[in-house]
Amino acid sequence: MLETLLQEYRTRRLARFAAWVLAYGVALWTADRLTRAAGGVPGLLWFVFWVCALVSGVYYVIRVSRYIRLRFLWRLRRRLVVAYIFIGVVPICLIFALIFLGAFIINGQFAAFLVRLRLQDHVDEIEQVNRVVLNEARYGGEISPEVLLDKIQKFYVTEMVNHARNYPGLVITAHLGNLHRSFLIDGKPAESPSNVPSVQGEEFAGIVSDRGGLALRSMARARTPAGELTLVLSQPVTPQLLDQVGEGIGPVGVVLMKPSETRQAANARIEVKTSGRTYVQSKTISSDSVKVPDPVNRLDFEVIGASSLDSADWGGENEQQGAPPTFVYVSSRIYELNSRLLETLGDLSDAYVILFKAVATVLLIIEGVALLIGVRMTRSMTRTVDALYDATERVKAGDLTYRTHFPSSDQLTALGGAFNSMTASVERLMLESQERLRLQSELDIAREVQRQLFPQSAPRVPGLDLYGICKAASSVSGDYYDFLKLDENRVGLVLGDVSGKGISAALLMAGIQSALRAQFYDSFTGDGNSPSAPFSTARVVDRLNRQVYANTPLEKYITFFFAVYDARAHTLSYTNAGHLAPLLFRGGKVERLKTGGTVVGLFPSVPYEVGEIRLEPQDLLLAYTDGITEPENTYGEQFGEARLLEVTRRMLNASPEALATEVYRSVDEWTGSPELQDDMTLVLGRAW
Repeated sequence: MLETLLQEYRTRRLARFAAWVLAYGVALWTADRLTRAAGGVPGLLWFVFWVCALVSGVYYVIRVSRYIRLRFLWRLRRRLVVAYIFIGVVPICLIFALIFLGAFIINGQFAAFLVRLRLQDHVDEIEQVNRVVLNEARYGGEISPEVLLDKIQKFYVTEMVNHARNYPGLVITAHLGNLHRSFLIDGKPAESPSNVPSVQGEEFAGIVSDRGGLALRSMARARTPAGELTLVLSQPVTPQLLDQVGEGIGPVGVVLMKPSETRQAANARIEVKTSGRTYVQSKTISSDSVKVPDPVNRLDFEVIGASSLDSADWGGENEQQGAPPTFVYVSSRIYELNSRLLETLGDLSDAYVILFKAVATVLLIIEGVALLIGVRMTRSMTRTVDALYDATERVKAGDLTYRTHFPSSDQLTALGGAFNSMTASVERLMLESQERLRLQSELDIAREVQRQLFPQSAPRVPGLDLYGICKAASSVSGDYYDFLKLDENRVGLVLGDVSGKGISAALLMAGIQSALRAQFYDSFTGDGNSPSAPFSTARVVDRLNRQVYANTPLEKYITFFFAVYDARAHTLSYTNAGHLAPLLFRGGKVERLKTGGTVVGLFPSVPYEVGEIRLEPQDLLLAYTDGITEPENTYGEQFGEARLLEVTRRMLNASPEALATEVYRSVDEWTGSPELQDDMTLVLGRAW
């Protein structure tokens, strides 16, 4: 690990930068600790540190992510796991998060709904009590206002005192004519009697905002024998009342608002803006003794709900709707709220719970089976890929005989069979390539041997300059040319074209060369005479024909031209055995050397003739094979003898080497391709 960090520090500039930033941070922290009494390190120095630390952090986050992608996620199994996490786990987590959020919001609002419902129940209760007392006063027949008010007070003191716990702080206010009386449920005088708006209807029940507080209030009016009676029951919203409301649910709180002033709005914790007005928090009333229920399990988390309360403004002489907004909030537990909800189903609640558990169990089993199937499928894929990777490593190391061994049960495992077929094909191709390389090496050797069989240089003979060249269409050539130095004044000229191309033609060409040279070995011809004595070219060709016929397949033959130049007599004796007639250019005319016979090796006994011409100074002899005249252009037209004559006449005064170069160039230009269509051989001689 230390060596890795040192290597990182040595090779990367940002690593060195990060190390110095870390050292700078340690120094700043130390200096800040030592100088804290004097104010510590200036903030600018810390700002510089955090900027540099941010740059270093971003750099190493990129490095780590790249390392994870290249190293940790290199194996297919890990990539599949990550893919499954993004495809399956992440959406499930998001769904659970959405369910959690929905449960939090819905259960919180359900708790707020229960609180509002209980507050409304309290309002309905005091409204019913108010109606009962008013009806008793209306039909009781009492005409004395004082007595009637005493009866009403006595009723509350004697009949309702046992229920005082359910109505904490309840204030009863009675108005009868000009008489007013306000008392608590125990008969004691109330400190803050309720006003009665002059334009209020016959009845009112609800939540009101009065004198900066909040109360549950019911008012009823009726004409009695003693006069018009107005009863107002007012139960202030106190912590004791909120304890009753939140019993079995959780702690409840009420937030009261008031119109804001600029200074108050700036310091308020809660601010509400409505159309044209702004309200700020003025007071909060909370439960005193009720606590959040204990959790049943880890999933029984706490929820918070809030709701607005529709309250009326009771201030002044007139009740006014549109009072400052009032909010109620409550904290509870999921299990407690669900229990409250299921209670509404009565005896059927257990059935729904059992049904839910059964469905959850079935879904859990299905999820387990799906997970098992997914794991098995993933393992089958990764096992196949691992096997294929190991196989490719073996092949990369040179082991082409390695094969995978698993059944082709799906598309991925079928790659194993394809891999085996591929490696078998590669192995076969490698063997074929090695065989081709071996053959090519042998062909190179054969080409070099054949090159040695051709004359390395033309012999010098008085009165005649000689030049010969052969270009093979493939590695070796079936054309044959040779110069035989018979003595100081005589030289033999040989040109042949073996039927076919390639190795077989080259081997036959080598055999012909050996057979021909054997006739002149050790200064003797094949008939036992010295080469210096007169001999017939026809006899040499005839002997060669019989040898070739006897030792080669029937379909093989050679077109052959053999000539002997005598420098003393300036004569050229020749025999043309079926070869393209060599051309003799003399004084603007062309003679063709046709005398001879048929091709060599096709028949066992063929008569051959000898032709003889005298060479004059500046005469040019041009012998060639069909590879010069038969190449075709893109339109299928052959180069032909006429174009050869044209090129030769144009270069008639040039050296034999220059003439040969021009002929080859013209043929290449005609075919339009550097590749030869056939072996091309030229033998030239210029008399002087």
